[in-house]
Amino acid sequence: MVATISVAAPLLLFLALPGYLSDHEQANGTLIATSWWFAISMVLAIPVVLVRRETSGWVWLWISIGCFIALLLLEPFILRRPLGTGSTPWLLALSYVSTSCVAVAVRNPLKAGMLCGGIIVAVTTVYADELPPTHSAINAAGLALASAIFIVTIRLRRFQADRVDTSERRAKRLYDAQRQEFAVDEERVRTDALLHDSVLATLLAAAGPYPAQSASMARSALAILRGSGSSSSRMSRLQLVDACYDLSATGDFHGVTISFDAATGVYVPADVADALVSATRQAVANSVKHAGAGVTSRSVTAAAQQGGGVRITISDNGRGFDASIIPAERLGVRVSILGQMERIGGTATLLTAPGQGTNIILEWSPDETEPRKVRHSIGRRIKLIPRRQLTRLLTAFICIAILTAVSEAALHTRALGPVIAAALGLLVLPALLRGATSGTMHARTAWGIAGIGVLLCCTATIGLDPDKVDAISIYWYTCGILAGAIMVWMAGHHAPPLVAVAALATQITLWAGPTGTIRLGLAAEIILIISGVMMYRTIGAVTTAADAAADKHRQLSNWRHQHDAYAAERLHRLQRAQTSAAPMLELIIRSEGHLTESDQHECRVLEQSLRDEIRGRHLLNDEIRATVARHRRRGAHVQVLDDGGLDNFSPAQHLELLQDIATRLEPLRASRIVIRTGPSDSGVAATLVATTPDETAVALGLDSADDVEFWEVFPRPKQGQGAQEEGS
Repeated sequence: MVATISVAAPLLLFLALPGYLSDHEQANGTLIATSWWFAISMVLAIPVVLVRRETSGWVWLWISIGCFIALLLLEPFILRRPLGTGSTPWLLALSYVSTSCVAVAVRNPLKAGMLCGGIIVAVTTVYADELPPTHSAINAAGLALASAIFIVTIRLRRFQADRVDTSERRAKRLYDAQRQEFAVDEERVRTDALLHDSVLATLLAAAGPYPAQSASMARSALAILRGSGSSSSRMSRLQLVDACYDLSATGDFHGVTISFDAATGVYVPADVADALVSATRQAVANSVKHAGAGVTSRSVTAAAQQGGGVRITISDNGRGFDASIIPAERLGVRVSILGQMERIGGTATLLTAPGQGTNIILEWSPDETEPRKVRHSIGRRIKLIPRRQLTRLLTAFICIAILTAVSEAALHTRALGPVIAAALGLLVLPALLRGATSGTMHARTAWGIAGIGVLLCCTATIGLDPDKVDAISIYWYTCGILAGAIMVWMAGHHAPPLVAVAALATQITLWAGPTGTIRLGLAAEIILIISGVMMYRTIGAVTTAADAAADKHRQLSNWRHQHDAYAAERLHRLQRAQTSAAPMLELIIRSEGHLTESDQHECRVLEQSLRDEIRGRHLLNDEIRATVARHRRRGAHVQVLDDGGLDNFSPAQHLELLQDIATRLEPLRASRIVIRTGPSDSGVAATLVATTPDETAVALGLDSADDVEFWEVFPRPKQGQGAQEEGS
């Protein structure tokens, strides 16, 4: 707004120059020089605020206001008395500048209104003896109305800006919270896949039929657990060929044909490379374990795709399988292949059938790196005046102009021109209203309105004497045309309103003389409209800058939350895994994979415990972990399954539920125990079921349902209960 005033002020001073020269012809030269020094200082002080943006910069607005007050004090001493007929006081134009500075400088609207009122009274008093009372009253009313509009507008803008700031802060907090949760979920999936592909696979190999491979796998897993503290490399980009360089060093890849020549030059984010390598390694491991002994060909090929993407194909000519029968709990497929690719926004396609081999196709492209968008709302941006309100204001203004034209023609001038102009204005008003409201208008309609506007300019002054009219009595004509031009501009057409305004300026110049545009106020009105457009564009630029800042905030938030999640979630999970599994991995390395039967059993217990961290995260605390491990060591089969039903529990409710489960879990002696969360839309928080098979039926080879030894249902807390507990 200061920038707008800075542009309008010198233009208004220039428009006041003819009036000043005519009204101060015989004044003292020293007083004239002093007056002009204050006038120029008043105009030049305003842009300084833009240069000195700190708090002290606003002092220059008060300097401009002080210069105007000095001009008011000097004016009675240099003014020629009386003023010419129909002339406008030169300080009236600068009064708009001064009241605008007050409206911007004073944040309290009541104080700003009182100061503007004092300026209006001073201007009216200075020219009270030089102007007719009606002219003085009209000038004072116009200045008061303009000041009130400016003060209210700035107050509304500040109020709106405060609301936008509050909304944006709230939205940023919400976005940060959602992004943090999303980043932690992403890191949890990455960590689950990493644990499955390294530690769990090693423990299974050591406890099963692959002891020869388990030692090298244990070294790799232990290196991952102990080298998880660096996060900088994962945040960079690297060449896919380099990331896949060590695949052939893995035991499962011996005898596998690897070809990445077609992917040379493909650079991907490091986390994408991690996911692709991990999914590839798991796919090959599955092929080695399940494709059968008759495999003669097993290969991994990679090829670059358009746009910087990549396609990796893992294939074998083994026995194949029916993909529809894969259990949902198979972590090797669900987490390490499908989950990895979904996390980075890629796809995994499984092509297989019994007896026809298996092909797994992994695809990723840069435009799919954000599979789940976090919703964000930064609030409504500032607008100069809402379209609907501006349309109503301009429509009311045109209606008033039409009524004024008819009234003057009927009661005062008895001229035909204003009546014709009023009729033409009524003719185009519906089209103007529809176009400005909707924001669209057909080009033929816009040019038709412009043509009628030109015709109105040619007829509006028929019967009027240019020497007997002034800016007050002719405003209906100039302002009516300008209001219509603004409405066409709002409908998206710029050339037609410019033609109409050019016709208006030309007609006024030919009708009232070269100085007519200044004397009748047309130049000032055009300047005010240009100032309004500048203000609108300035606020648009501020909106664009705010959007850019919000985008940058989101990008920085994404990076920061990913980094924080990496540093917190992954390190926490891997350190827990290291504490529990590192001793066993070291034992596997020392024994070269040849473990005793008890150590193999402990590997299975550890593998199941780490699997619980993936599948039953919300159902675990230290007490439950220890109790479940004891049950497994005695030979019981324990499953901990979290289906997401506890996501909305408060910390207190969650802690109470886990304590209940731990208390009831400890004394059980059944051979099969299942702990599972209930659906989030049910009244069940979790269930604990313990069963033992009928040994007699098993000995006889008969089918028999297990005997249920224990069944406990843990109810979900009633709504509001947790909040009351938190409050207490």
